[in-house]
Amino acid sequence: MIAAGTVIDGRYRVLAKLGSGGMADVYLAQDELLGRQVAVKVLQDRFAGDQEFVERFRREASAAASLSHPNVVAIFDRGSWDGTYYIAMEYLPGKTLKEVIREQGPMPPGEAIEIAIQVLRAAAYAHRHGVIHRDLKPHNIILAEEGRVVVTDFGIARAASDGEITQAGSIMGTAQYLSPEQAEGGRVSEASDIYAVGILLYELLTGTVPFQGESAVAVALQHLSAPPKRPSLLNPAVPPELDRIVLKALAKDPAQRFPTAEAFIAALSSLNQNGALPPPLDQQPTEAIPALPPAEEREGGGRRWWVALLVAALAAGGAVAGLLLSRGETAKVVVPALIGQSQAQAVSELRADGLVGVASPQTSTAPPGTVIGQRPQAGALVPKGSYVYLTVSVGAQTALIPKVAGLPQGKAEALLRAAGFVPIATQQPSKRFAAGTVIGTSPPEAVEAQKGATVVLYVSSGPPVEGAVGVPAVVGSSETAAQEALLAAGLTPKVVGNRETSTYPPGTVLVQSPAAGSKLAKGGTVSLIVAAPRRQLAVPNVVGKQEAQAAAELGAAGFKVAVRQEPVSERKEVGEVLEQLPPAGQQLRPGETVTIVVGSPQGGPSTTKTTTAPARKGEGEG
Repeated sequence: MIAAGTVIDGRYRVLAKLGSGGMADVYLAQDELLGRQVAVKVLQDRFAGDQEFVERFRREASAAASLSHPNVVAIFDRGSWDGTYYIAMEYLPGKTLKEVIREQGPMPPGEAIEIAIQVLRAAAYAHRHGVIHRDLKPHNIILAEEGRVVVTDFGIARAASDGEITQAGSIMGTAQYLSPEQAEGGRVSEASDIYAVGILLYELLTGTVPFQGESAVAVALQHLSAPPKRPSLLNPAVPPELDRIVLKALAKDPAQRFPTAEAFIAALSSLNQNGALPPPLDQQPTEAIPALPPAEEREGGGRRWWVALLVAALAAGGAVAGLLLSRGETAKVVVPALIGQSQAQAVSELRADGLVGVASPQTSTAPPGTVIGQRPQAGALVPKGSYVYLTVSVGAQTALIPKVAGLPQGKAEALLRAAGFVPIATQQPSKRFAAGTVIGTSPPEAVEAQKGATVVLYVSSGPPVEGAVGVPAVVGSSETAAQEALLAAGLTPKVVGNRETSTYPPGTVLVQSPAAGSKLAKGGTVSLIVAAPRRQLAVPNVVGKQEAQAAAELGAAGFKVAVRQEPVSERKEVGEVLEQLPPAGQQLRPGETVTIVVGSPQGGPSTTKTTTAPARKGEGEG
């Protein structure tokens, strides 16, 4: 292992180890020539003298360096150092697709297809430039920022015109993702990558690979002869059209697969256009269609396949009426309020109402397994069999704040970012620490904090200046009062950020740097972080609307909804919103409650019930 602070090849200063692969270790490093962070892959010492591994390593650099595409990792540099070899490449903070699958399990078909299409774009670009990856798998794919999918590790890639790197009959790649031709040591082509993406898409949809065994040989034999199960048998949300596309990509004969990666992309893209997929999160859900049994199960089975179809429909939450009535309007139901329930409770309630729950995880301070968001909102009127998308908490992802005292500012910031924190640096005089060196952090090192939190870095500005003035305490003061106090002391106040909080009024100073009691030269800057005003939203007008529509509109606006039933004599007023409190146009914070008074039949009791709605994206405390 290379120690932090080591400079590779006189240029790349190691900050932290990111991970290890089969033949190399990967480090986060600072490119001291260009001033940027990079990932440096270093061939492990035990392979540095093996010409086959050195050749693989050289091929990775050559293959990937020849490709410039958003979905392919960028290679910046390569070379030899300290008796081994390295590659400097784009640093991609994010998780591998394998980690995501392990954490989430099966994905909704739309998300799985979007990821597969981005991988296929990378493969298509590589194929056009004569490069075959030969080891496409979720371990080598990173979900980077803003949803970008990046293919890495061209370690056994080769140009289509090159000879095999290994001896005849040998197998290179990972067993679960090998094409049949690779498994038997045959010729590898672009079709081999298409097969691997088929396996990848299968795993995204089902949470598992189609072929498993006790050894690599056992798995390889299944690739050669065993037919894969249809993905919909493991995930009823997979439509028949997607089943067919996946199985075509997994054909044993390369000639029976998609002829190109572009053709594979076109087939996947056509599903949304033809309405064969569950709707995206920002569209109205439609009726779910259960997968049909294959022809051989339907033929000769009498009424058996009808029974299987009915069971599948019920398991998927589809309405029986949807099976029997091919024409006419589908029955509609009101989406229940699910926020605060466990995932199991929410899915069970949806199934009882004839709806299908599709869950996706999200970091949150709520207990793991708790539903923290839903779409459509509670109260929406949708057809039976529709999809309801649930956002489920996986708990607060935390980490220990790393030890950075005594390190240069740049290195400390890199370590904090690698640990999942957001560093903000501020200067402070110190006799003990040299200028530019970190004195400490707030919160302090070794404290467990939520990932994504801000960590203040106190960086030495050098020894205190003679005649310096003391920094007054301004935390807890208003921004105006703090500025006046600092100016009166001969110092310069500077607001460097704000943070939303429910603990302090807006404009309150939450953090000051340097700390109270520190010494600064006259005119020195004191940085402040101030409480931001909590966002408020205007209450929409729902008077005169039906209860379900009113609840849906208020929920979509970010409010909780309380419903009070009041008996009315007019039949037309039953189910109608007669009054709302507070009235339309009043400003409320997201998550606050709006009460609607709804007409009920004369003689019925007055009742009150409350539904909840998720906070809008980006709202909540910092």
